[in-house]
This record gives sequence, structure tokens and C-alpha cells, in this order.
Amino acid sequence: MELVDKRPLSASFTAARDVRIVSELGNMCANFEAGETRKIPRALFAAALTAGLIPEEPLEPAPEPPKNQTREVTVREGLLEASRKLILRGNPKDFTMNGQPRAASAKKLVDFDFTVAELRTAFEEAMHEVEQDGNDSTEHSEPSSVAAER
Repeated sequence: MELVDKRPLSASFTAARDVRIVSELGNMCANFEAGETRKIPRALFAAALTAGLIPEEPLEPAPEPPKNQTREVTVREGLLEASRKLILRGNPKDFTMNGQPRAASAKKLVDFDFTVAELRTAFEEAMHEVEQDGNDSTEHSEPSSVAAER
């Protein structure tokens, strides 16, 4: 039986809400504000995951993907679809002040774990698609544009 912990010594996590996490032994803690990304030690990983913080990178080696589809494809396609929905929905509460989607909003639309980096990549691709399609729901319709010119 191997007892070696293969997780990194520290990792960055992002909070979807204000939260305080405490290690299992109670000797370490960290405070996060909503949308904040911080690097924390391995001793706080379990508390961070329990509190719903999202890791920037996977903490453990990925399990064997299903034979029909890899994890990367599943995550990419799922986050791309979730990003499209967030964009088209246009709810300001789904986005941070810098225009990135909130991880908590995306998590409500998918049934798998993902990193903030994976969400950012999918969101950028979805934004590019929306800009190319011209289906941005925030664009003015023709009647309102004509009315504005008068």
C-alpha cells in the first residue's frame, strides 16, 4: 500500500462566494472573498473543496477517461455550451467585474468538475463564436437603431 501523497504542495483556488476555510487539524485557515484566487497549502485542500472552492489546475492525476470520450473533450464541450448559455442569458450576476463568467454560475449548468483555466478557455471561444455569428442578444434591433437616428 502506497502512502505517498501525489498532490502538489500548494495550489491556487478560486472562491465563488466569501468563505473562510479551516484545516482538519484546525491549525491553518484562509479567508477568501467572492471571485478571489489564492494559492493555499496542501493541508487546506480538503477544506477548500468541501467549501466549494474551484482549483485552477487538477489536484490529482486524472482517472482513466471513458473509452468513448476523453475528459478533456467532455469538459471542453460542456463548458463551451455553458458559456454560450451564460452569454445569451446576459445576467450580470453570472459575471465578475472584469467580464469573466463566475465559476459558480457555470457549475450550475454542468455536472462535472472543472478548473477556472478550463472555464476561461471555453468562455473565450464562446465569445469569439458569438461575435462571429452576430447573435449577441445585447445588440440593438433594427427598429431601435432607426428610432435612435431620428
